[in-house]
Amino acid sequence: MTTRHTFRFLSIVATGLVAMTACGGSDDAADTEADTAPTDIATTDAAEPEPDAEPDAEPDAEPEPGNDDEPAAESTSGGDTNATLTLANGEIYKFGVLCSLESQIAAGSEILFTATSVRGDLFLDITQFGDVGPVTGFATVTVFDGETFESVWGASSVYEGFGGGLSLSLDGSTINGSGTFYAADDPIEAPEGVEGDVVANC
Repeated sequence: MTTRHTFRFLSIVATGLVAMTACGGSDDAADTEADTAPTDIATTDAAEPEPDAEPDAEPDAEPEPGNDDEPAAESTSGGDTNATLTLANGEIYKFGVLCSLESQIAAGSEILFTATSVRGDLFLDITQFGDVGPVTGFATVTVFDGETFESVWGASSVYEGFGGGLSLSLDGSTINGSGTFYAADDPIEAPEGVEGDVVANC
């Protein structure tokens, strides 16, 4: 249990590093708004000259403040910078993420790559530790509550001793992983694991 808590602490530290060195960020809830934003903006621009000729057209210009918010949502979408966790029990979790794909040192341990979500009711942390420091060679994926920071699902290569592990790989700018996820990130109290796959497009 102590080792698992150490992993979680190092992952939280990695989150701070990712915020400074990330390759991109996103809010998955903004993707739908971003898809419709260009149409709304074009409509607003076309209506701007009309109030001079037809006073009745002025009410059509009122939605402009709302449309001004939509480009902001689009700018935070980060394109395809997102992550999806798919569990065998049918649960699917989607996140916008910040990524760091270069080796770095956090809390004395080497982190080879990491992807972390930054907004939402649920947060995601994907971390691959390297060969430097007290925690070496381990992979972790954790979904946790954004308010209480309690784990909802978790997988780790260290859980191989409990019958289920985790493997992560970095292919270009994409992180792929598969393994056994445990409720509350606890294979002792919740031993019934669920197989899952995670993909982070950075």
